[in-house]
Amino acid sequence: MKTYIQIGAGAGDQDARLLFRDGFTEHVKSLDPTTVGRILLVEPNPINIPMLRQCWKNYPQVEIYNIGICLNSSSERSITFYYAEEDAPHFQVFSMIKDHVIKHYPHQEIKTAISQCLTLVEFLNTHVKQENIELLALDIEGIDAEILLENDWKNINCNHLSFEHIHLGDKVQLVQHNLESHGYKFMGPGMDHNGYDWLYKKVS
Repeated sequence: MKTYIQIGAGAGDQDARLLFRDGFTEHVKSLDPTTVGRILLVEPNPINIPMLRQCWKNYPQVEIYNIGICLNSSSERSITFYYAEEDAPHFQVFSMIKDHVIKHYPHQEIKTAISQCLTLVEFLNTHVKQENIELLALDIEGIDAEILLENDWKNINCNHLSFEHIHLGDKVQLVQHNLESHGYKFMGPGMDHNGYDWLYKKVS
């Protein structure tokens, strides 16, 4: 039985603006359910939690965590997130980086909300422990590069890693080198159905 984790689950496949599509959700739902063990979904925006429950209502093995993932250097665990009213009703661009929201919605009023957070390692150590992760999908809205660079991926028991590459900016090569140095191999497009993700496989 395999474990699947999505960090930044949004509204799953319940957002009409995305044509009711979500790459991670589609992938896991395409699998033989008898091979799917735990499904852990992490989403900081409380508005999306009912949508995630609806999305996964036929999967009793789903665990939904209404928290965010923060940087190892974060001294606080109650963190301000930013969003724009125009992003309603699901506010998918819900980020602890204000400029990340402004980049998507440059002419909108930016609002705030507080979410509890853990670092990636804190979350994995608390809720996954030593279990092998078949797939870890990351979409952390503005801090993807930092999360990918600051963690020791040799010590994260993960077979496949999918993450959004379009916001890595000038850190693309650093991220690629870091993952390769930790035993990961580039496999091509990742989970996002628009092609925004890359997929890496742990080979050593």
